[in-house]
Amino acid sequence: MKNKQTIIGSAQSLLLLALAAMLAACSGGSGGGGSDRENDLSGDLSEPEFVYSGPSPSSSKIQNFKINFYDQLVKNNRCGSCHTPGGGAPTHFVNQDDVNLAWQAANTVVNLADPAKSKVVQRVANGHNCWIPGGDATCAVTIQAYIERWAAGLAEGVTSVTLLPRTYYAPAPSQRLPDTYADAAALLPLSDSAELMGLLRSYCAGCHSDTSAQAQSPFFASADNDIAYDALSGRINLSSPSESRIVVRVAQERHNCGSNCGTIATEFTDAISRLAALVPAVGINLATTQISAAQGLVRDGIVASTGGRVEGSLLAKWEFREGEGITVADTSGVDPAIVLTASGDHTWMSGWGMRFDGGRAQGAVETSTKLSGQLSLTGEYTIETWVVPFNVSQEDAWIVAYSGSNTSRNFMLSQSLYNYNLAVRSSVGSGNGGEPILSTLGAQEAAQAALQHVVTTYTPLEGRKLYVNGVDMGLTDPVGGGQLNNWNAGFALTIGNSVGGNRPWQGAVRMAAVHDRALTQAQIAANYAVGVGQKYYMLFSIAEHINDPGNCNVGSGASRVDYCYIVFEVSEYDNASYLFARPVFINLNPSPSALSFNLQGLRLGINGQLALVGQSFSNLNVTVDSSTFSDVGFSQPAQVLSEQGTIIAKEFGPNGPDPDVFFLAFENINGNTSVFDDGSDDAASYAFTATGIDDVSDIIVRTFDQINQSFASITGVSSASAAVSAVTGKTVSETFTALKEQLPSVNSFQAYMSSHQMAVTQLAAAYCDALVQDAGLRASLFPGFDFSGNVSTHPQMSDETIIGETYWGGNIVDPLIDKSMNTGLLSAGARTGIYDRVVTLITDINDNHPYVFDGSNYVPDPDMSKHNKKDGLRYCLNNAPCPDAKTAEVVKGACTAVLASGALTIH
Repeated sequence: MKNKQTIIGSAQSLLLLALAAMLAACSGGSGGGGSDRENDLSGDLSEPEFVYSGPSPSSSKIQNFKINFYDQLVKNNRCGSCHTPGGGAPTHFVNQDDVNLAWQAANTVVNLADPAKSKVVQRVANGHNCWIPGGDATCAVTIQAYIERWAAGLAEGVTSVTLLPRTYYAPAPSQRLPDTYADAAALLPLSDSAELMGLLRSYCAGCHSDTSAQAQSPFFASADNDIAYDALSGRINLSSPSESRIVVRVAQERHNCGSNCGTIATEFTDAISRLAALVPAVGINLATTQISAAQGLVRDGIVASTGGRVEGSLLAKWEFREGEGITVADTSGVDPAIVLTASGDHTWMSGWGMRFDGGRAQGAVETSTKLSGQLSLTGEYTIETWVVPFNVSQEDAWIVAYSGSNTSRNFMLSQSLYNYNLAVRSSVGSGNGGEPILSTLGAQEAAQAALQHVVTTYTPLEGRKLYVNGVDMGLTDPVGGGQLNNWNAGFALTIGNSVGGNRPWQGAVRMAAVHDRALTQAQIAANYAVGVGQKYYMLFSIAEHINDPGNCNVGSGASRVDYCYIVFEVSEYDNASYLFARPVFINLNPSPSALSFNLQGLRLGINGQLALVGQSFSNLNVTVDSSTFSDVGFSQPAQVLSEQGTIIAKEFGPNGPDPDVFFLAFENINGNTSVFDDGSDDAASYAFTATGIDDVSDIIVRTFDQINQSFASITGVSSASAAVSAVTGKTVSETFTALKEQLPSVNSFQAYMSSHQMAVTQLAAAYCDALVQDAGLRASLFPGFDFSGNVSTHPQMSDETIIGETYWGGNIVDPLIDKSMNTGLLSAGARTGIYDRVVTLITDINDNHPYVFDGSNYVPDPDMSKHNKKDGLRYCLNNAPCPDAKTAEVVKGACTAVLASGALTIH
């Protein structure tokens, strides 16, 4: 437990912050605040109209094609000017004369079973006629989404996924970095100035070192060899040195390399090549190990992210699939598409998503109007997000909003500490900013630094509701439901920040969507169950181990087709790992026959070797029996082998010329056995020492309700008082409500921020104002003080000698300290320190803080001789006589300084 002096020191530090705030406020201060400056969102993004006048679709299949694919691409500024008769292109998949002929042509350039493999998608991704400048990836993502919707037919509820046989190939040996620095250094002196780690320290230690003043992870330039070597994991490609992440970062992205990028990239590449020449390629022993066929994630996987979602009322959707560039596709298929443009500090995430660290993704005003237009008609909506807050200490941080400024918005979802906040402009609201704000309860701790499905709905009957991970948070809209017919069509949609850029949210968005209807809780739960992100089904052939020709495989050689697979759901868990989940056995034979076999000890392999960690299926022991197959979400019945999942580390990543390739290995499959060495399971091998964990403070702070009740108790002002402040124009209750989200919601001293202190100071000022205005309350707390006396003329209050200081100290400061901190709890020295600071705040005759406005900020005046304003609160400008009201103002200032100090805030 920390001693009393430590606690008092902390209290005095917070007291100084409160005193500084009060002094600045009462003597002119430095003023200022966040700007609501808006970006220029103008620009004509409207699309040329095309009105189809040809034959009607001859079937429901072609009507589905027309709605989901044809109508989106037939416009002349997309594909309609070329891919139609007379347009010059050979394939008329958007035939403007006949949608039925267009459907026939489209089937030659799309792959409905695997939309990402469609010729039309790949052609656009490679730069063919993208209608968004510099947005090839966004155009490709958009067309892929159209094909996915065509394939799904916009069916609500769970849809089955069609799996197709995959191409067979065996896992190949690969090079892998030695496990430790010592192992690598035995091959090559990596720390020499001309070798890889020496070069990294020479060029990158200014940031990528754990001891740098601007330390940035990864620490591959650390002076500690082990730290630096470990940080190289996943950033070195021994098979293709020029494709190594540290080389690409310099050669292609020109990261902090000035005019020497080419030279540095060459040095890095050569150094990696010298190491690669000494590292042998190693593969699993195929003669003694039972393995499956190999598969790559992007090359061979079947996208699994689109099935099962409820999207019948979808209006806009952003999946952040691109992974590059600055534009984000609206994949809803509803025009006009709200293409977002990313700016500021943002980063693409592997497996779909975008990380925001102060930046934002923003739509144009013109395209954002589809939100105001449609939602004002339906009168209801759903805002659906998959988000990862990076902390629970940020406040007033906007996740998604449709707004024109910080105080004028149609809707907003934001985070404040552990709470999510909702604003919506409606006919029953109290302002253009969507007030009153509806927030989750502090005790719910709804916002967490983890992946969360956060959904808000609005209906004319119930108003706003909020769901987190499929659970209704139980909020009741205080104003109920109303109409949305007062929305402003001149606003823009933003994700990650406000339009002015001064409400930054730190976190990642994996998906965001707007529906023009309020989804039910069951529908929201269904979408939560589907999950989010770039997920694939990877099919590992085990046909040769079952040895059932005609059932598990047909043909031979190049014409062989395998039907028996173990299917994993695989995704990029983060930028350094993969998630393998829920293995299933399936037989894709269109006319399958019965089969039964045993399977034991499944292990995951990557790049020719077993994964070093993550072998959660090594204890698997099941009998696969076709008589027990059931519907598990695929078009054929199958058997779930395990409901577990596991994580394995990335090596080269899923893309590029040399991607990670996976395979499965088995201890026993259909009687065929392997022998594995999983290392020692001696208990001593599981002993760990925790390092780098900061000591937790024994000091805690009062939370918002505790602060509010403490102020009420000290001043005697009821927290429900109806008295309206002449200064703020609000009651203390209204002030507390307005500031509640800025006050501490948790007791943690480490979580206490400057924004908390300013909110505490404002609330203290409201209570002190109410106290001084009430003659009975102020007489009770300050019985010996003459409030009718003028600070400039009253003999005792205006005396600059010890008499004046004693009068203020004995009649104002002493009662405030005793009431706030009781008597006998503080040492004499600590109490004297607080007393002296507050008395000095009131009576200081120095002139140390003259400020002038330089056009943008208040700064110390370089010409001190122009000023004659003593620093004490009871003095007025140029020593002029003070008005009678100055007496009350001085008492309010002293009261605020004490109440808002750490002596009271610390619990």
